[in-house]
Order: sequence, then C-alpha cells, then structure tokens
Amino acid sequence: MGSPSPPGAPSRRLPPLPESAVVARRFVRSVLDGVPPDMVDTAELLVGELVTNAVIHARTEIEVLAWVVEGRAHVRVSDHRPGSGLVPHDRHPYACTGRGLALVEELAAAHGVHSGADRKTVWFELWPEAPVPPTSAWETVAPPGRTVSVTLNDVPYALYWAAQQQWEGLLRELFLASSTDRWAGVRTEDIFVAQDVSNMICASMTVAVEQETPDSSTLSLLVGFAVDAGPRVMTLRRILDEADAAAQQSSLLALPALPQIRAFRHWLLDQIAGQLSGEAPTAWTQLPGAPSATPTDLAPWDASEVEAAPVPTVAADDTNRIIAVNSAAACLLGWPAHDLVGQRLTAVIPEHLRKRHVAAFSSLLLTGESRILGRQIPVPALHHDGRVIPVRLSIQTQEAVDGRTVFVAQLTTTTAPPPRRTLRGTAGTRRGRCRARCTCRPPPGRRRRWPRRGRHRSGSPCSPTPAER
Repeated sequence: MGSPSPPGAPSRRLPPLPESAVVARRFVRSVLDGVPPDMVDTAELLVGELVTNAVIHARTEIEVLAWVVEGRAHVRVSDHRPGSGLVPHDRHPYACTGRGLALVEELAAAHGVHSGADRKTVWFELWPEAPVPPTSAWETVAPPGRTVSVTLNDVPYALYWAAQQQWEGLLRELFLASSTDRWAGVRTEDIFVAQDVSNMICASMTVAVEQETPDSSTLSLLVGFAVDAGPRVMTLRRILDEADAAAQQSSLLALPALPQIRAFRHWLLDQIAGQLSGEAPTAWTQLPGAPSATPTDLAPWDASEVEAAPVPTVAADDTNRIIAVNSAAACLLGWPAHDLVGQRLTAVIPEHLRKRHVAAFSSLLLTGESRILGRQIPVPALHHDGRVIPVRLSIQTQEAVDGRTVFVAQLTTTTAPPPRRTLRGTAGTRRGRCRARCTCRPPPGRRRRWPRRGRHRSGSPCSPTPAER
C-alpha cells in the first residue's frame, strides 16, 4: 500500500460533492509547499482525478492525506465503499471519461489501491527523479454474490467500445447535472443505480474481452453478471434513454448516441437482462434491422481499407474533417490525395450548399438522428477547379478501435440531367405561341388564347415577322 503515513500526516475530509475536487487540489498544494513546482502541479492534477472518481462512483465521505518525505510526495484518497472496485479503461484518446487512472499510471512514480473492511484507498507517489512508471496492477473487485454467464454472440468490439464511451459520458454529465438545483429530471437514486451497474458491466466486459484474441471483426463472449442484476440493468437502459433525450434537447453537455450506437446499446442491455431472466441469446447480427450487420460495417474502421477501395471513397471524423481519401476520389475531385486529408468537408461541397451541410451535420451530432445515413442521395460535388460534378453519395458509419465514429462516404458519378427542353413552333416560337403579327394576337385587355404549335387559329402556318427572320 505504499509507504506508511507518518503520525499526524495532514488530512482533509470532504463531502461527496463535485466541488470537493477543487478543495482537494488546494489542500494538496498547501501541504506540498517547498516541493518542485512541476511535482505540485502533477499532484494537483492526480488528486483532482481521484477525488472526482470517488464523488461519482463511491458517493461517500472522502478523506485525502498528503505528506512529503525526503523530497517525495505521497497522496492517498479514501472512500467508504470497498465493494465498489476500480474500473480501469483502455487509453482511448477520444474518450470523454476514464482518464483518471490512466493519468495516475502515466505520471506517478508508484501507485496502487487497497481495499479493507470499511474503506478503499487509492494512492500514488511522486519522486523528483521518477523511474519509468510500473505496469498497471489496479485491484478490481468481482461482482458480489452468485453470478450467471451471459452469452453475447457476434459482438463488434469496436462498436462496443464506442457505445461504452458514449454512455459513460452521458452518465457523468447526468450525475453532475443532478447535483444542481436546476435539474428536475430523473431521480438521483436511479442515477446511482445506473452508475453502479454500468461499472459492473464495464468491468465484466473488460475481463471477458481480455480473455479473447480478436481474429475477426466480432467476438463471442461468455460474461459473468450478478444473478439479481436484471432489474438494475433495465434501470440503466431507461436512464440512458432519458439522458439521450435530454442531450437531444441540449440539457446535458454531452452528445446523444448515433443510431447504430443506440441500437447496439439496447441490444446489449436487453441481452443481459433477458438472459438473466432465462431468455435465449440472440446474436447482434441476427437482430432485425440492425444498422451494422454486414462484414464491412462490423469491422473497425481502417484507413488502409478506404485507400484500397475500388470506388471513390472519402472518410471524415466528427469534427467535419477529411481523415482518409483514396486515389479514385482524389482523381474525381481533382485534388492530390494528401492535400485533401485534413481539409474540412466543405472543401468539396459547392458554396451554396455549405451552410445546409454544416446545419445537417451539426443536427446529426446534436440529435443523434439522420435522414441520409445508409441511403443513396444525388448531390453535386465541387471539383478543385470550381466545376460542379453530379454524384450519388452513400454514407455509412464505422467505429474505430479508439472509440470514435468515422463517417465513410462512397461517391458514384452520375450523368448530369439534360437541360430542360423548350419546345418551339416552326417559326422558333414557344409552344402554342404565335409570334407573327397576325390575327392570332388577342386584342389588348383580352385573355390570350394561343393556337396550336406554330399555327394560326385558321390552321395556316404562321410566318415570322421581318424582325424575327
């Protein structure tokens, strides 16, 4: 458990409130007076992360201890829920949560966790000349009580990581919003239940995935869950749907789930709750109307596959920037491929359509609803030389192994529609209009009644006036 704390080591007890992270950082800075500034900054960062974890996941009184011995800084953060184990996350650069323990691993000279009878303590040490941080050995806690194995077939693991990252971000923002007086959404007790069961699912799924070697785009997993977790899993499902709805209304500082992530989340939670109550498993690929059931959709996004695609293909991320393009698309659009990468999508969109594109793309991210995903739509594309090229656009989403969503668009060239033909009479007049100066012209003030194409009302051909010849 690291070095033992000396008698009388400075400590601070804090309530399980979001503002406790700020108080803990100030407390550690005051205790580490005289320590090199870079060590103090690191200690502040790490204690803030650990206290935030305790506020969100333990929700008990928190105790922070800090002291300095021989130039080494020691910090401990304790809570009173030893049964609520840590949930380490893979280091996905695009995840909006789960970075706290990863930062401790990266920056601390030594770190660990100890669970006792009535408390759990996470600790770290900072040294002036720190060695290479040791490999993570966080102690995790197995689900309490009897467990039941749940079979999850054809799990697209990239889609799972994306769904997990998204729902953890929703839960965090929902928790923080519920701590304010302005939030009158779901019950706080239900948010706590949802947070706990989410941690249980993430920990169990992580253990199951680590035991497999992905040799394809999907995994078939046997995952152990607490036998009585079914009702709590359905509470999590409901809370996430309500959080999604709140995010769509901009009531949370989080984006709602995209269609394929929402569908996968529903399938996963329904499978866990259903099998815990005795139902038979259903594979993701057998789900009617699954947004991603083809091998291409199930596979994690790979830039090399875009570059090798036989049809013009462009990939963009959720910041509206092009991240991959193949030579066929670059040739079609008149750009060198390496010059297109990093450009905004608006670089290949005609100017009069750019505002509509930005509005539609923003609406997709903000509402999670789309009118064009999975459909072929005719649109004009902008050539590098300024010409407009008619194409058919088909957009699909794929998840990358780092958890982000990538939009992959295939472009098919189309023939431009012929110009609208104008039918004229034998004298070069519009259909039914006699331009000759003759009796076909109605008197002023009377309704014009045109004759047949190029002919007088009398039936004789109309002849053009000298000015029309």
